[in-house]
Amino acid sequence: MATPQSRERRLLGLAAVVAVAVLGYWVVVERLMPWRVSVREGIESGEERLFRHDRLLTRRERLVVEERELREEIARRRQRLLPGDRAPLAASELQKLVKTTAQETGVEVRSERTLPTTERGGYVEVPVEVTLSGPIRGIVSFLHRLEEAPLLVAIQDVKLRVVSVAQPRDILATLALTGYIPAGADGRAPGRPEAPRRPGA
Repeated sequence: MATPQSRERRLLGLAAVVAVAVLGYWVVVERLMPWRVSVREGIESGEERLFRHDRLLTRRERLVVEERELREEIARRRQRLLPGDRAPLAASELQKLVKTTAQETGVEVRSERTLPTTERGGYVEVPVEVTLSGPIRGIVSFLHRLEEAPLLVAIQDVKLRVVSVAQPRDILATLALTGYIPAGADGRAPGRPEAPRRPGA
């Protein structure tokens, strides 16, 4: 049977163990809590930054692809511009295209004239007006061929009338056609006079 002294010693030992446990919890756990919170917040902040970084990278890759596709589309469209860096030369090329297409479709070119150019959005519109005569099918075929031409040609206006009452199948078609060249392709804006050179320059 345990004596009172031995029970007291056991109680004192148990109290000492509890005291050490409480002290250890306070020293170790309580002091580690702020550090754990700080670490958790740092991890969450790092994950959020990483997510934003990945999202920006994905967006950047998408923008790079879109930029490349846009540049390719611009290059394809530039290939369809009229040859020549000046409006008169470009108008001549457009008239040549009209005559060639008319000849291929059995249509006669009655008249042609160049219209004033207009700068629009980094490009210069080079318009010409042509009057054609021929059968309806020939005119329709001419318009289809012109639409499928390698050069970009826009039809701005169409006026149709019968050549004569005796020949109702033959019509006159007056077309306002427009081709395009880059603005300032010759190194200066369209219509701007070249700067005078100094004597001896």
